[in-house]
Amino acid sequence: MRVLFELPYAEFGGTEKHVLTLIRALGNNIEPCLITPYGKCLPIFRDLGVPYETIPPLILKPGLQNSLKLHHEAFDRLYQEFRFSLIHVHAGMEHAVAASLASRKIPGMPIVFTVHGYPDIASYLTSGIFANRLVNEVICVSEAERKKAEACGWSKAKLSVIYNGVPARKVPEIPDEIRDGWNIPESAYVIGTVARLERAKGIRYLVSAMPKVISGFPDTVLVIVGDGSKRSELTSLSCELGISQNVIFTGQLTDPGPILSILDVFVLPSLREALGIAILEAMAFSLPVVATRVGGIPEAVVHSETGVLLPPGNSEAIARALLRLAENPAMRRAYGSAGKKRLLEVFTDSAMARQTLAVYKRVLAGNQ
Repeated sequence: MRVLFELPYAEFGGTEKHVLTLIRALGNNIEPCLITPYGKCLPIFRDLGVPYETIPPLILKPGLQNSLKLHHEAFDRLYQEFRFSLIHVHAGMEHAVAASLASRKIPGMPIVFTVHGYPDIASYLTSGIFANRLVNEVICVSEAERKKAEACGWSKAKLSVIYNGVPARKVPEIPDEIRDGWNIPESAYVIGTVARLERAKGIRYLVSAMPKVISGFPDTVLVIVGDGSKRSELTSLSCELGISQNVIFTGQLTDPGPILSILDVFVLPSLREALGIAILEAMAFSLPVVATRVGGIPEAVVHSETGVLLPPGNSEAIARALLRLAENPAMRRAYGSAGKKRLLEVFTDSAMARQTLAVYKRVLAGNQ
């Protein structure tokens, strides 16, 4: 089965990780190709052997008509070479519109769309109008996303839920070397997060919680993996709070696994979230998770079983949860073990691939 994937960006966010994991997990079931604007993770697609075409971002501004023209040309080149039979668009409904326009001369070309979460209701409402007209089936990465889409007018008959999945990872056997590389003492209480450093991820509230945690456990270290527009602001905040010596900014890492292997607790204090892949990666490393009760997160993190769920935007609650876990190593182990078990039952890459392949077969059969 030949599939054209379309992405609105190609950096190192959750959507890109999702697509890379999906392509790997689908393996020989598909032959993929890709249309996307240029981004830093394109070399990973190239190393996977995924042919791709880059185009300018499809943004509503002067020059959009030329971007659509370039998209159409890229689409034609890939179709002439690979004769794909299905289009799978992720996150950007504008790409579904462009793909629909480009495929008008190809009868029966189905479009699958995966919604990864939008920043506001207006985006759900607008995208729903196009989804109902142009898309054969919509995959939601959590039940919370499905409910939100349905509430915003997306056709219920087209909506299905396929959870994000990640590979079941083995913990690296060299944690001491990793600690040494970042000058983290073996005795430290290590808290970590992996996120884009943007407002929606709520990392400011995690940094603001640290003085209280450090006052109780002076050897605490916070490791922040990721980059974004808020990095300098977060760096300044850690200095203002007098905790800069306890906070490590690693920048963007292609593989956060080595850092996850040395953490005691993983935290994701998002203000909104469809279903954070970083949480699933932490669960794969048997880590207890402290996260906010937003979006699809409660579908992954079971409160007081695999971690702790908190209200968003509450530094005091984050501090209390981290202090409680610092005082209870047995609780951390129990939560982490239960989280790994839950991951293997519900959130594997193989389950995501199997269910997605079923969608592909269903829409292709429906278009014959």
